[in-house]
Amino acid sequence: MKIRTEILEILGAPLEGLNPLPKFRSRKPSSFAITERFPEKLRETLGAYNKVLPYLMQDRYSRKRLPLKLKSFVLENKYLKAVFLPEYGGRLHSLYDKVNGKELLFTNPVIQPGNLANRNAWLSGGIEWNIGSLGHTYTTCDNVFAAKLTDTDGNDFLRIYEFERLKSIFWQVDFHLPDDSPVLIVHVKMVNPFERDTTTYWWSNVAVPDEGDTRILASGKQVISFVGGKCDFETLPYIDAMPGVDVSYPSNATRSFDYFIQPNSETESTWEAAAYNDGLVFFERSTAPLLYKKLFCWGNHHAGKHWQEFLSDGKGTGYYAEIQAGIAPSQLHDKILPARSSFEWTQCFGGIKLEKEKLYDENYLNAVSYFDKNLSALISGDGINELNKKLSALADMPVRAENIVHNGSGFGALEAVRMDKDGDGSVPASMFFPLSAIGSEQYPWLNLLDNGILPKEAVSVAPLSYMISYKWLPRLEASLEKEGGRTWFSLMQYGVSLYEYSDHRVLANSVYSDEVNAEQTEKARAAWLASVEAEPSVWAYRNLAVLEKTEGNFDEAEKYYDLAVGLPNVFDDFALVSEYLVFLNERKKYQKLWNLFEFLPENCSCVDRVRISAALAAVKLGKTDYLQRFFSEEHYDIREGECSLTDIWFEYCALKMADERGIDVSDTDKLNELIDEAWDLYPPSEDIDFRMSFNKKTRYRIS
Repeated sequence: MKIRTEILEILGAPLEGLNPLPKFRSRKPSSFAITERFPEKLRETLGAYNKVLPYLMQDRYSRKRLPLKLKSFVLENKYLKAVFLPEYGGRLHSLYDKVNGKELLFTNPVIQPGNLANRNAWLSGGIEWNIGSLGHTYTTCDNVFAAKLTDTDGNDFLRIYEFERLKSIFWQVDFHLPDDSPVLIVHVKMVNPFERDTTTYWWSNVAVPDEGDTRILASGKQVISFVGGKCDFETLPYIDAMPGVDVSYPSNATRSFDYFIQPNSETESTWEAAAYNDGLVFFERSTAPLLYKKLFCWGNHHAGKHWQEFLSDGKGTGYYAEIQAGIAPSQLHDKILPARSSFEWTQCFGGIKLEKEKLYDENYLNAVSYFDKNLSALISGDGINELNKKLSALADMPVRAENIVHNGSGFGALEAVRMDKDGDGSVPASMFFPLSAIGSEQYPWLNLLDNGILPKEAVSVAPLSYMISYKWLPRLEASLEKEGGRTWFSLMQYGVSLYEYSDHRVLANSVYSDEVNAEQTEKARAAWLASVEAEPSVWAYRNLAVLEKTEGNFDEAEKYYDLAVGLPNVFDDFALVSEYLVFLNERKKYQKLWNLFEFLPENCSCVDRVRISAALAAVKLGKTDYLQRFFSEEHYDIREGECSLTDIWFEYCALKMADERGIDVSDTDKLNELIDEAWDLYPPSEDIDFRMSFNKKTRYRIS
């Protein structure tokens, strides 16, 4: 089997750069209400942080699609054809079953980013490889390294790999499709080469078509559910959140939901499958530690359907469910990858044609048993475990420069330079990061390694990268004492490192400390104040504003935002003003917001998040002319679970009703009565309706 490189021609909205502002983590991990039947053992590691840094937000895109030409790698034999996109995290874009003449995955006909990932931009469809931290991964819309290698039987195989900067983990995924294999074979390896433990995360996220009667089957029957604000432990095919509904059918759901399927034992090979009404079943099977499975669906209501259409090619397109596989009991459970160790496993994907009636047996366990027997005849638990041993040896095969067929980021190469200087472990031989990959994002840090200080930067130039690792903080701190090392830029960067640092040796549910947080906050504040004293900058003032807001010092936060807005070049990029407008809405300073909005240049005022913030203020100020235009425009920066557009719509309708009836809307109670009436009289158009549930008492929000 030989790997082909092809160009995939597809309509899509390309990413248009990065947001230069550091996205700071929440200061405390998530907490959960737990039912009495939730097992004590599963409570031990329950806890998660949403983190973005050191990565930057990918919030620059639109819904204007252009003809794109994307590099793809194709693995093909007589059974399957697999297409991978190295420019989008190595995503498996398509897996076509040549025997049955059918696509096994939901293959999106367009590239349409939406605001769903850790870094904002995310695509629906195919299979993505999620590493790092809770949420869709940092590289889901980024380049990763790809190398072409040859196994001991003479078959080519594809390896994608990268250095995960948050947890300092090297990871790789090998894709094998030998001539005689009816399944795509995937072998994953995560390596921690350092002397410290680190927490880690992995979920393989598979989008399968939801054809209306798609049924999801799995080897385990006990599930963790996170619905209605509760963390529960239940038994398939029913969960309390939807009484009497067989949740093995995604289209049965009246709301969005997910559940995490637990293995029957911690040594078995587990599987999950999507069955269709023609008897074809897509399946994935995996070895330990990839034992846990998940189902997510948007829900069978018009907003759930709208979300899927919004991420695809419009009305009637894009319907899918996600079946996932992970290394922890749920995506809200943390896991330790010990020092100088690795996790690795094998996962197989394919299709099999069976009797529809038995797959759709009313007795869920009968259907599971029937599929399990047939899957084991194709690839058994023992069989995949034996395969895992063979692939583990191939996973150590070294990558050399001549094997690389696509470049990822330069941070792996930068880390290799640092490791060599510090005598701190070594890059796994199975991955190679060429120095030629180092570019402008890595340059300041390479300068720090080579010269002991960060380079001098103009305050008008947006920062291109940040470092928050404990491996860099001492070097950054020492640079401040060297000649030429104490600048506005180095002090700003030092403050970011101080403020964002967290100890990844400790599980998220126990890492937070009020004392540690207070110390970090004070040190970061001092660094940023020293930075603006050296030379005022948008970047340090903004960081001070976020710090003060997080501490509840809202007047101080507003003062720093105002100082930032008063600096030259502040409107060269929309990031700062977009964030400030959100803050002013939170403070109910609507007239101040509107005055600033009217002053903005076109490159800022046209940004969707800026327009949404302006609309939130306009409805409070009674500016119905602006709102009328606003609702005639297309919007794209809507976060999963966000209801801002419909909130604005109902209040806008209430204002019009008040005008018609001569009602004074300065009376809050009367306005709320009109808003309540508008919910019933004026349903929003589908293009602005992203509500995920429809409980009027909770104002249509996720409950």
